[in-house]
Amino acid sequence: MFTRTLASLAIALALAGSSHAGEFNTAETACALEAASPFEPGFETTGKAVEMIDPHRAIETCWAALGTGDNDYRLNAWMARAYYAAGAFEDAFYYANRAAAEGIPLGQYIAGILYSNGEAGPLQPEYGAQLLAKSGEAGFIPALQGLAISLLNGTGVAQDPALAVEFLQLAADSGFGPAATTLGKLYFDGIGVDQSDMESARLLRLAVHLGDASGAHELALYAETGIGGPVDKAKAAELHETAIALGNRASLTSLAMLYVRGEGVAQDLAKAGQLLERAADMGDEKAQQLLSLIVSSS
Repeated sequence: MFTRTLASLAIALALAGSSHAGEFNTAETACALEAASPFEPGFETTGKAVEMIDPHRAIETCWAALGTGDNDYRLNAWMARAYYAAGAFEDAFYYANRAAAEGIPLGQYIAGILYSNGEAGPLQPEYGAQLLAKSGEAGFIPALQGLAISLLNGTGVAQDPALAVEFLQLAADSGFGPAATTLGKLYFDGIGVDQSDMESARLLRLAVHLGDASGAHELALYAETGIGGPVDKAKAAELHETAIALGNRASLTSLAMLYVRGEGVAQDLAKAGQLLERAADMGDEKAQQLLSLIVSSS
């Protein structure tokens, strides 16, 4: 279905320079500002990581833009991304398929992910991998991460950890933070590469530099436990703050526990409670349990 030549093709596309977005009216531009990816040509500086999307505002803005101009094929992809950010996977699937049918790489990517994991209903990993390959061939860098996950798990394609590492390295080198995080985890586990805590930590630092929330959370845990470097609870707290600012929910609970124990920060049960309340409001069951313990002991 796809071969190692996809990596060289994606490199050529990535180095070829970005084409400019077409003409958008005011409503369409507003939608793009809410939901476009920074890996779409023309939106490198205005696109948002999915964690930074305000789903309610993005959906409302893109709904208002549909039918106002000639770019509904692009708006369908942004609607899909907004619904994906909201966790409304069936709606994301509907709009992603509409965009994918028009050959929009972002739509192919989202539809490919949802066909591969079955979160929207139909589990068709082979077709999902095909869509991810098309998106990657079009130069949409995040699709390389999706393909890598399929290759690691043998989902819809033959399992090939070594090729997965190639795709992840390409995506990370092209500025996609989540790929650096995933690659860092592979080095920690020694999957497809020689195990190396130091290289794992280096890649997570790259992920943080690229603005990946999950990478910041993972690196904070490394600092807490001394993986790939010395134990540094103060650095861990700083990294958890970074992860939270980038939209990572898990770091709310982790940072709260540092405040509870007074590790790397001054002990502050009130601050811990505030962080746990934020996490609990987002549906974090562990945070809800910990918050109950703090309240009962105070």
